[in-house]
Amino acid sequence: MRRLDRPGIFRARPLSWSVRASETSQAVALSIEFLILAQFEGSRWTNWAEYEPHRVFGDFYVIKRDGSVNQTMVEQLAASLGWSGDLREVGQAVPEVTVQITVKEDAYNGQVRFKADWINPGDHVPPPAGTAKGELGALQARFGSLLRAAAAGARRTAPVPPAPAGRAPSPPPPAEATPFDDGDIPF
Repeated sequence: MRRLDRPGIFRARPLSWSVRASETSQAVALSIEFLILAQFEGSRWTNWAEYEPHRVFGDFYVIKRDGSVNQTMVEQLAASLGWSGDLREVGQAVPEVTVQITVKEDAYNGQVRFKADWINPGDHVPPPAGTAKGELGALQARFGSLLRAAAAGARRTAPVPPAPAGRAPSPPPPAEATPFDDGDIPF
């Protein structure tokens, strides 16, 4: 089975899970290995059944470094996996559910790898990329004048941008030729 080689939103099935306690803090994570089933692309799901199986790992911290409960993550794991919050449950069989995971790039010791960073229930509807057009008007009404003022100030102090790559800037228009008068040159 190959390791996942890209970020994105995926439908996945847990393959294994374990509890991982930090050696340097009080943090505790549920480490979960997932089998990728499909990838969300734009507004649709692409099934990965015809591809070689891919897997990805994720550490979902249920206890923070300071020893406090990471309430949001516990709620996501309970909603997504049916986890009761009992760490001993992790030693049992992996839940047979489909979940959605968000996978992000992780650079560590000069190597790039991809890790599951967030988990949602399998029927979660991913939000559209960016802000919905209906919300843009409200944001513009609230912040538009401030943004225009900031942009105007930036334009006054900004250097002239270079010409777009692949296109040479237009040469300046030719200067009018003036006759040479050597009487103006001091010797």
